[in-house]
Amino acid sequence: MYQLERPSMAVNDPRVRNNGSVRRYQMWNTWDIQQNESRHHIISWVSQVARGAPGGRLKNLVLSCHGLPGYLQLGEGFSMAHMALFSGWRGLVEKIWLPNCLVARIPDAKMQKEMDVKFPGMGVSDGNVFCSSLAQKVECYVVAATELQRELPITVPMDMMTSFEGLVLSYGPGGNITWSHRNRSTWDLEFAYRVPD
Repeated sequence: MYQLERPSMAVNDPRVRNNGSVRRYQMWNTWDIQQNESRHHIISWVSQVARGAPGGRLKNLVLSCHGLPGYLQLGEGFSMAHMALFSGWRGLVEKIWLPNCLVARIPDAKMQKEMDVKFPGMGVSDGNVFCSSLAQKVECYVVAATELQRELPITVPMDMMTSFEGLVLSYGPGGNITWSHRNRSTWDLEFAYRVPD
């Protein structure tokens, strides 16, 4: 784990759970949303918190939820079809952290077909394009993983970010990859993908 600079915000979706424990990040501002939280409310509330933060913007925004390639199961969910909404955060966030499974992954044809069958209507797509587009839309940095993440659901200590498993990518405000790092991975990506209820 490592510490994030304040002011930071965490948005926690309650579905990241196992045996009753929920993965919950705690920042300068922490918001535990409902699983049916509307996209518009998520965008507007984060914007309001950012404008009210010291300096009028957030250093870090952690979006804790289940992920699939190019998809965040945050409230109603976000895919490429909802990218325009993120312009509401433009200039208000320095870095977005996505400690969620597979968000930046580029699915091959076999994986995309499997995702389309298992998760119809979610808009699973090229995660590289999704993360690059998000960085450009918000004009910030975006850090995301390409593999399944295994950490157990816990309440993470104040202002701390968990480490990622596998390949981690950072996207700059221009949508380009600014750095990448490969961490250890304990998952075999041949296992079936699923988003728990």
